[in-house]
Amino acid sequence: MDRDLRRTLIVAAALLVALFTGLALISALYDEGDAARQATALRTKLRAGGEADSRPAAGDMAAATALRDELSAELAALVPGLSYTQPANFSVGAGESADLRYIEIVRREQEALVKGGAFRGQSVPSNLGLPELNPTGLEDVLRTLRSLHIVHLVVDAGLKSGIEGVDEIRMPPVTRKGKAESGFVRQQKVDFELHGSPAAVRRTLAAIAGGTPYLALDDVRLDRLDDDGARLRARFSAAALNLDAEQAVQEIGG
Repeated sequence: MDRDLRRTLIVAAALLVALFTGLALISALYDEGDAARQATALRTKLRAGGEADSRPAAGDMAAATALRDELSAELAALVPGLSYTQPANFSVGAGESADLRYIEIVRREQEALVKGGAFRGQSVPSNLGLPELNPTGLEDVLRTLRSLHIVHLVVDAGLKSGIEGVDEIRMPPVTRKGKAESGFVRQQKVDFELHGSPAAVRRTLAAIAGGTPYLALDDVRLDRLDDDGARLRARFSAAALNLDAEQAVQEIGG
């Protein structure tokens, strides 16, 4: 290659390198300057609002720390009593067939609640709100049995409180999620509709909310069935709560 041509190509390459390097430096300096201007503007805004160059007083920090510790201790005491645990008589033991155990428990509950209620003149849906098709697999069986346990607690409270009957029970459908539920409060909810005298309905709701294990009542609605209010229909949801103090409380809304 001609010596002059080679020198020309080397000079052109050097110029290109210098050009790109210069553009990168200018861009970096521009970004840095823009960031500095934004930081200055934010600092000015915070100072104007009294949010910068100030620290909480030592007494305020001590009071906040003491309140945090007090609330944490109260939470630790409340969580075990409020958090739901699935009992053995509504669960599947080690080595047991989930399908056979499910059928056994369902028949037992139909005998106790449906036939037991009918014997006293109180009506209860024969299917207890259970899905038409039996759940398959241990996880789905356990989830359905948790709902059935809620049904047992509510219906048993209603029958003992003297309601006339349970009109409807709606269990949540068994759905498989991509990931487990998270958050401080997780719940399993069943919807109910029952009717009876105001006193019987009141006793039922009180027994549900005050029983063990704890069930939360949600969306309670009362309707009169006659003009003098001697009979009421109650619609509500009863939920078993699982509380995990290690998880953050999920905020509602945005």
